[in-house]
Amino acid sequence: MKIIDILRIAAGNLKRNRLRTTLTVSGVVVGVGAIVFLVSLGFGLQKLALDKIVRLDALKVITVTPGSKSDSLLTPDVAESFRKIGGVEAVSPIMRTLGTFHLGNNESDQVIYGVKPEYLGLENVKISAGNAFSGKNEAIVSKDTLANFGITQDNILNKELPFSYESSKGTVKSNLKVVGVFDDKGIYASFDLIKNEGDPYSAIRVKVRDKTQVAQVKKTIESMGFNTAVIQDQSAAVNQVFAIINIVLGGFGMIAFFVAAIGIFNTMTISLLERTHEIGVMKAIGGNSKDIAMIFITESALIGFLGGVFGLFTGWFLGLTLNLLINFMATQSGGEAVGLFDIPVIFGALTVFFSFFISTIAGIWPARRAAKLNPLEALRYE
Repeated sequence: MKIIDILRIAAGNLKRNRLRTTLTVSGVVVGVGAIVFLVSLGFGLQKLALDKIVRLDALKVITVTPGSKSDSLLTPDVAESFRKIGGVEAVSPIMRTLGTFHLGNNESDQVIYGVKPEYLGLENVKISAGNAFSGKNEAIVSKDTLANFGITQDNILNKELPFSYESSKGTVKSNLKVVGVFDDKGIYASFDLIKNEGDPYSAIRVKVRDKTQVAQVKKTIESMGFNTAVIQDQSAAVNQVFAIINIVLGGFGMIAFFVAAIGIFNTMTISLLERTHEIGVMKAIGGNSKDIAMIFITESALIGFLGGVFGLFTGWFLGLTLNLLINFMATQSGGEAVGLFDIPVIFGALTVFFSFFISTIAGIWPARRAAKLNPLEALRYE
């Protein structure tokens, strides 16, 4: 019997029992939809986390901090030695201090990062309003800082923000003109504003020319006695954590799917009992055991394929609906819209294939029983 004939007979048998087929496919849809919904949430959160910490340029930046030895301080001479390492494109010293900011009757302690304006891009900050600073008394502040003061970005841009901080030379007081707002914590100002002659740097950003050189430059810096960190390390840690989360979420969805697989097995077994006489007729007119087995397996596979496709769509639709609802609530309260669900193409294709494969396996035992039926006994069966 040709494959097209087997498909036609299998589809006809499923169509003949519409209600049973619909209920069985619905069970698979629920199982696959649960897997897609839960795992796509994991993928979405993973993508969201990586987007927060990774940009193309950030992958080429090494953050250097003082080593454990007392003589491994970050000084101008050390920064100059980093510039001489092969593959290094830029070196940006960073000063960090705790400042007290005043706005009206409000007072808040915030970390101030001193960075040279031309190297602000190495800090991986995303400016959401205004512009980057360029002058000595200009700064960009975080949304977290604005929340501490209870104000919006429209009420702070181009305004003066008085502050003070303690240095090795005593208390320093000044004003900062806020020219931009970014999505993180702390405040960024000019390196020259909080630089104190003779004080070591808090950290140094080293940018390499190519991502392939990061490992070698990192190793060279570490051999000089300094601690290093790269975004790639954070990305690997995030991917590892979310891989475990996706497995756990997928495991919950698998419970529903395997219940659906049992339903397929039950449906095909009942179908076998109902069609015993029909199988006897098929064998009596020349049908062989292989063709009969293939008809049952094809029916089971079609149920899994249809359930996989509709389940994938259902999981996607539920995720899209929930994401729109959450973003609506977030934007109404002044938050930012984000994508919480993400379905990679490979994951979607593998989900449909997995549904097809498991359903096919579930139909093998009923198919073998149908193939082994004695035609004479089958013809007598009522």
